[in-house]
Amino acid sequence: MTKTFELSRFTSGAFAAADRLDVLNDVYSAIERVDIELLDDDNPHFDVQSLALPEIVVLKASVSPMAPSRSRAQADDGKDDLVLAFITHGTVQFSPAGGAELELRAGDTYLGHNDRASRHALYDNPGFLDISIPRSRIGPLVKDLDEVGRGKLAPTPELTLLGNYARMLMESGQIFTPALAKMCETHLVDLAAMALGPRRDAEELASGRGVREARLSAIRDDIEANLTETWLGVETIARRHKISPQYLRALFYKEGTSFSDYVRDRRLDRALDLLTDPASAHLRISDIAFSCGFGDLSHFNLSFRKRFAMTPSEARAREGA
Repeated sequence: MTKTFELSRFTSGAFAAADRLDVLNDVYSAIERVDIELLDDDNPHFDVQSLALPEIVVLKASVSPMAPSRSRAQADDGKDDLVLAFITHGTVQFSPAGGAELELRAGDTYLGHNDRASRHALYDNPGFLDISIPRSRIGPLVKDLDEVGRGKLAPTPELTLLGNYARMLMESGQIFTPALAKMCETHLVDLAAMALGPRRDAEELASGRGVREARLSAIRDDIEANLTETWLGVETIARRHKISPQYLRALFYKEGTSFSDYVRDRRLDRALDLLTDPASAHLRISDIAFSCGFGDLSHFNLSFRKRFAMTPSEARAREGA
């Protein structure tokens, strides 16, 4: 059976109050390889979601105030992941090796090194999004990892896009095949390299691959989630992704299609699925057309025949045969 990758989640509400600290130490601590000291009470609340791809882990959490620490022994366990930590809520105090103590708030990002001992203090309803990448994947692409890890990361467009792409993966509900997981990891690595300061050859590769592909992937997912909405159009999608309509059109042009053709074809694909699904046999063709985002039945029939070389009725009859 082919291995797949999907989101896992555990929350404090699923456990008795007396067991919550043990759960944090057994599960969350194992993922992050830290020890946990609570800063307010013995019955913590937490909501932790993680997506473990073959090499990269994306983790999103909101937790009670706490002080996670990594001992020298834990740091020497052979895993040397680099962690891009996006603070989404609250305040985090962190002392990076070789640098001054940082105080980070919502909107700040820093680079952590899992092969170094560390201690954090999380206050004020803390929340964060972590992207853990093996040093072997990201190290060769970045100019100076030690230098970039000494302070807050600059809020560049590349860093913003990295965070947005990671959130999109977490929220997609997608079950990732090995091929899809590998592609997503490539996008994450390319965007991380661009955000951390890429070597010249890595920049040339990533700028032509990861940034554009990550943005296009996020746009496609947005289209898929809103395929039946009447407002779906170039202007609205461009505004939602904070790009110009011209750039949005260029993204699809580079793929050999146009925005409108892509949306139309995805709607037609969905209509074909419904027409050939026995569970939808009770639906009229017009109902299927309108439910897939077409506002005009004649246009739907014409587009369907052009794409599939048969009418909607013939598609339904062929399935029935």
